[in-house]
Formats: sequence, C-alpha cells, structure tokens
Amino acid sequence: MSRHTFPKILLALLLVLGLATGLMRYTAPGRPALSRVEVLVRDTLAPLQGGVTLITRRASGLIDSWASYQSMQQELEAKRLQVDELIAENSRLQEYRLENARLKKLLRFVERSEGMSTLLPAQVIGRDPDNWYHTLIINVGKAEGITPDMAVITHQGLVGRVVAVTTHTSEVLTIMDQDGAVGALVQDSRFPGVVEGLPGGNGLQMIHLPHDAPVQKNQVIITSGLGGLFPKGLRIGYVTDVLLDPSALIKKAMVKPFVDFDRLEEVLVILDKGEEE
Repeated sequence: MSRHTFPKILLALLLVLGLATGLMRYTAPGRPALSRVEVLVRDTLAPLQGGVTLITRRASGLIDSWASYQSMQQELEAKRLQVDELIAENSRLQEYRLENARLKKLLRFVERSEGMSTLLPAQVIGRDPDNWYHTLIINVGKAEGITPDMAVITHQGLVGRVVAVTTHTSEVLTIMDQDGAVGALVQDSRFPGVVEGLPGGNGLQMIHLPHDAPVQKNQVIITSGLGGLFPKGLRIGYVTDVLLDPSALIKKAMVKPFVDFDRLEEVLVILDKGEEE
C-alpha cells in the first residue's frame, strides 16, 4: 500500500463511521435495540468521544483557572497598594502626633517663661555629619531678628548659642563643643565652674573645681549668667561622676546634658541676650 493510498482509506473509514453514527441517531428512537454494526461503531467511537470530552473539559477548566488567577493577581495588587497607602498614612499621622507632643512641651515651657524672656520657636533643618553634636542649622535668621550670641534652648535645657546668621537661617554652636564653654553653677551649693564639651561630643565636664568643692553625683548644673552670653538659671545637666586630678589640687565633674542632642528637632531662641553680672 502506497503512502498516498492510506490517508484516502482512513478518510473513507471516518466518513463511514460518521454516516453510521448519524444513521444510529436517526433510527435509534424507533428501535428497541441497536444492531451489531451500531454496537461495534459505538464501542469503537466511545473512547474517542470520551477523550475529546475530557480534553475539552480540562481545557475549559484551565482557561477558567487562568482567568481566575489573573483576577486574583489584580485584586492582590490592589490590596497591596491599599496597604502601602495605609502604612504611609499611618506613618504621617504618627509623625504628626509626635511633633504635636514635642510642640506642646515647648508651648508649656514658653507659657511658664512668659515675662522672663522673649522666645522664638525654630526647627532644626541641618546638621554636619562629621560634627553631629557640635553645630546645627535652624530655620530662622536675620529676617526674624536673630543675631550672633543669642542663646538657644529647649524645654529640657540649654542647647548652645548662635554663631552665624543668614537671612533665614542660623548656625548654632552647641554646648557639646569644646568651644561652646558655659559659665555654670552647682544649683544646690551655688559653687561656680565652667562646663565644656568632651572631645568627640561624648558628654560634658565641669572644670576648674577646687579639690574640696562641694560637688556630688546627681546635683543639677545651671548657667551662672557670667560672661553675658547666657541668661542665669538655664538648666545644663546633672553630675554623673566626680574625678580628682592626679595633682590632688583640683577636680572635675562629669555632666550629662538634659537636652537629648541625638533627637533634637525643635528649639527656642532667646531674643533677649544675657547680661553680665
């Protein structure tokens, strides 16, 4: 049998099977039983019909599953966007809440200080990464009445003093810098000294204390008002340790500042300069 003859025979067989199937459907309602030929044809075609039906059902199921998957992916993406928006909104609300709490503390301090000094609120807008504890930039300047040597504080205590100004910004030298030394007093005993920053901005120390100076742990240190830069009575910090010099003639007190310089965001500028006493 040639290659060209086999397809023709197969086609003819399929036509016969199709015709036989049609005849069975046409004649079946009127007869109580199927003929042998009909039985043979039906048994022969049954697996093929079952396979076609199975493939059709599976293909339809795959199409439905893919459509459902695509729909689920779109819904998930929409949910992710909603979650991201809610997280961002929650973060903004949390930031507003924290800022509001800080500003309330500043406001209460301003209200308690009313009649004592003129205070101007300002935001910290810049810091030098290489001198994080030494200088900072605030968003008020000449246009707001700021001049060099004005004291800068928070409700917690002394921050430093203005050393340079532009139209709308000012640079503040903090008390954590060794050049930001402050005339100070031990609040309880009124014993004087000088508070300066430790190298690297690692804290404060009160120096020039005689060996018998009445300085103890946990005592509060305030500004003395001497020198004319800072008003008297501003809180600086508290004593954490007292160290005697090897010469045994003087000693120094280690002081922890009340101001948290790591999280300094809002400050107050004292527009009335301190007067030397």
